[in-house]
Amino acid sequence: MGWITRRIAGYITFAIVSAILGFLAVYGGYLSGPPTIATTCGLLILGSAFLVSLSVTAGMKRRDRARKAWEQNALAWQAYYAANERAWQEYYARMYQQEQPPRPP
Repeated sequence: MGWITRRIAGYITFAIVSAILGFLAVYGGYLSGPPTIATTCGLLILGSAFLVSLSVTAGMKRRDRARKAWEQNALAWQAYYAANERAWQEYYARMYQQEQPPRPP
């Protein structure tokens, strides 16, 4: 995933978490308007939403880097095996030639 996808996911996560926490704060009577940085409750709501959003996007970035590393490693091994395939065939032919019974003339 690209950075645009992560940014959109972060915005959506921030909006959902802040809306849920804001609703709970208004329902509980801790907040009487929209969450702002001017109030302690609003600061807690927006800070929590920011941290959740950051953890979601950081996890997405970590998975993306791991996936890219896995793909690059797989491509490197494929190239390695393709380059050394003939050498391995010759090696096995030499090593296992002694174990096979001799062929009749």
